[in-house]
Amino acid sequence: MCKKGLFLCGAVLLSHIAYGQYEDDAPLKHADSAAPAKKSIFQSPSMDNAVPGLELMISFSNGYFFGDLSPFVGYKPVKQLLVAVGANGSVFNVQGASSSSTYLNYGGHVFARLNIGQVAFLHAEMRAVNGVPLDNINSKVRTWSTSPIFGIGFAQGSNMSSWALIGYATNTEFSNLQPLGSLVYRIGFTF
Repeated sequence: MCKKGLFLCGAVLLSHIAYGQYEDDAPLKHADSAAPAKKSIFQSPSMDNAVPGLELMISFSNGYFFGDLSPFVGYKPVKQLLVAVGANGSVFNVQGASSSSTYLNYGGHVFARLNIGQVAFLHAEMRAVNGVPLDNINSKVRTWSTSPIFGIGFAQGSNMSSWALIGYATNTEFSNLQPLGSLVYRIGFTF
């Protein structure tokens, strides 16, 4: 009797485990759902990979105000890399003892940004600026200057929608157009 009871319990348990289906009752298989999706580090080209954004730099010090605004449009060919192109414009106001002078600078820039981990990134940029050099500010003669800028940044959150960047401009002529010299710092946002 015990052997028959164990056999019956085993048969009931195995019937739940070894569930068989007829082809009529099976759910329909689609060709696209049968193959698992492949993960790729390269994203397909689309407008979903486009990243518009804005960087700004503001500085106040003894008798001057400097503000720089740099809108850009970027593209992410891979998840960790952003390449972008944009324009930049800045205003430089010098307060003298008896007068005030305002100068406008403008130019363009391209940059690449490589994410490291969740919140840090490396930044490499080429920036061109047309402006009045600070060492010859009274002549008001404008010059073009370009410089590579290398830096490191830290973002708010893993989606990198806002960040702070600190960098170094290697060209001394370019740093003569900036009140902070070779030091570059910016905060930025994407939309």
